[in-house]
Amino acid sequence: MAYKSPIVPIPPNPVFIDKAIAEIQALLSAISWLSYSFGRSYTKIEMSGGKIEKVPMVYKGQSEYLPVQFNDNLQAQSFFVVGSQEVEGEYDDNITNFYKVPTSIIFWANLKKIDFVKGETYYFAEQLKKDIRDILRNSTLIYSNFGSPSIDENIDTIFSDYTFSQETYQYFSYPYVAFRFNLELTIDEIC
Repeated sequence: MAYKSPIVPIPPNPVFIDKAIAEIQALLSAISWLSYSFGRSYTKIEMSGGKIEKVPMVYKGQSEYLPVQFNDNLQAQSFFVVGSQEVEGEYDDNITNFYKVPTSIIFWANLKKIDFVKGETYYFAEQLKKDIRDILRNSTLIYSNFGSPSIDENIDTIFSDYTFSQETYQYFSYPYVAFRFNLELTIDEIC
């Protein structure tokens, strides 16, 4: 489903990982070329052409989900993938415990829509990654913290949690770019 003007669902009164994600989403909104920063995604199973596909979706509300895979109607978008939430060290009822939560932000963009002239002359994905690194590095988070992010560029790694139909593979080459920022968030249990 390709949409042109999606409403980015923001959970009311988020807690824990959802609160940390909302804070990072707010930071990413300062990036001029990033049209939409969706929140936490969930993997949904769909049937397409008689085959099972795993698709990233964000909860839209009222029992509905919004697919956040490639959408050529948008200039650029991102969404979050959350891993297992594990307590750091030994759990103790008498103190505030901290959790390590592997979290990724997947970005997908159409370089020609971001800057047609530049997009015609070179593949400027590194500038997009720099913009994100600068925002993350120069910001102080209240609800979580993380070390240096790693960045995946290999399509099979970026979208390893999902399956796509053959016609989708057109979105894996120029003028499109995708990459995945991997963070390990540390969040206190009271968040």
